[in-house]
Amino acid sequence: MTENRRNTNDTQDQAAQNITGHAARATSDSDAQTAASQAAGGEPPRNTAPQQGNTSASRRHHPHDAAGIITDDQAAAINTLSGGIAYRGKSRVATLIALPNDRKWPYFRDQLLARTLAVAAAVAIIVYLAVQILTPVAAPQLTVAVVRGALSDQDATTLQTQVAQSLKLPEGREGGVTIDAGYDLTDNNSLTKLQTRLSANEIDMIVASADDFAKLAGYGYFQPITKTLTASQKSALKDAFASFRGYDDSRDTDIDYDGSGKGASEQYGLRLADAKDWDALGSADKRALTGVIVGAKNSGNVQRFIDYLFQ
Repeated sequence: MTENRRNTNDTQDQAAQNITGHAARATSDSDAQTAASQAAGGEPPRNTAPQQGNTSASRRHHPHDAAGIITDDQAAAINTLSGGIAYRGKSRVATLIALPNDRKWPYFRDQLLARTLAVAAAVAIIVYLAVQILTPVAAPQLTVAVVRGALSDQDATTLQTQVAQSLKLPEGREGGVTIDAGYDLTDNNSLTKLQTRLSANEIDMIVASADDFAKLAGYGYFQPITKTLTASQKSALKDAFASFRGYDDSRDTDIDYDGSGKGASEQYGLRLADAKDWDALGSADKRALTGVIVGAKNSGNVQRFIDYLFQ
């Protein structure tokens, strides 16, 4: 009995020694790890075992976990970047249609507004040019050139207005009546301008003093007045006809002249001395004459203009 009790006590002592030895070894190992970590310049190892009840608080307050928290600005940036991925590869218009309503205007303003305005401006220019090209400008209905000295500029403007009203036409070159007193045969530039317009058949009639009219007739610009007037006008105005020598083309090498003219005298002029509406203009030269240009395009309005002057 006594022997058995002794053996039992020995066994308990041995177990206690074993437990104490294991604890000592564990403590030694932990101390060794701590010493090694400190020797390497690091921090002593922490107890990694989770602690119930304090896990959330530990994560919230641990200084090394602050980098994992997403701020509102970062969340918005991530949302913007990830939102653009859904529209990658789509056209701007398709993207605009697919966007939520609150993002449509900012996207349109940044991506499409400038382009839309540029396209609209280009279309407007193209349409304007097309209209200008495809819509023909109304041709002048009566163009009268007045040589300097026969009528003042002011009275020429007055006459233009009166004739336009009488013929029920607008004033100006576009579909209307033009009476221009800005030609001077002594000025080379003015003479060149007149000759250019005559060559382009842009003038129907010329009004000039007797001397200037004779010079222009010699250039071959006029056709016989009787070729333009109606039968009744020829009868009523025959006493106002005036003859002038035409262009002598006998020595002209221009193929447009065959040498048959030889400066023959023709009734090229119509005296305005008895034209009542001409006489009514204060600056009008009472001895001035008018003539019709070769190839005049508006012979009908020429006849009406003469009727107006002599009414």
